[in-house]
Amino acid sequence: MTDHNENINNLLQLIKDNPGLKIVPMVDSECIHGDDYGIWMARWGDSKVDEYYLDDEKIYCKSTCYEDVVEKFLNDNEEITEEQAEKMADEVEWIKAIIVNIEPS
Repeated sequence: MTDHNENINNLLQLIKDNPGLKIVPMVDSECIHGDDYGIWMARWGDSKVDEYYLDDEKIYCKSTCYEDVVEKFLNDNEEITEEQAEKMADEVEWIKAIIVNIEPS
C-alpha cells in the first residue's frame, strides 16, 4: 500500500503538471457505510491522468475499463463484430482528467 502522504504529493504534482484538467474523485463503495449518518471518513488513494466515459448506467476509466465498454457495445448489439465494437468504444466521448481514487480509511 502506498503511503498516504505520497498519494497526496502525487496528486499535487499531477495538478501542477496538468492545470487545465478536471479533478475527478472516484469513491470506493466500501467508503460508504450502510447507516443513516451522512458523513464518512476515507483516505486519498492513488491518482493518475486517465480518460473516463459516462453512459446512462456507469462510469468507465479507459485504462482499466476499456474492454468493458467494448463488451457493452457487443452485448447491446449482437450483430456487430468485436472490431466494430472497438471502433465504437474509441469514438465515445472519453474525457481526460486527473482521476483520484478515494479509499476506505
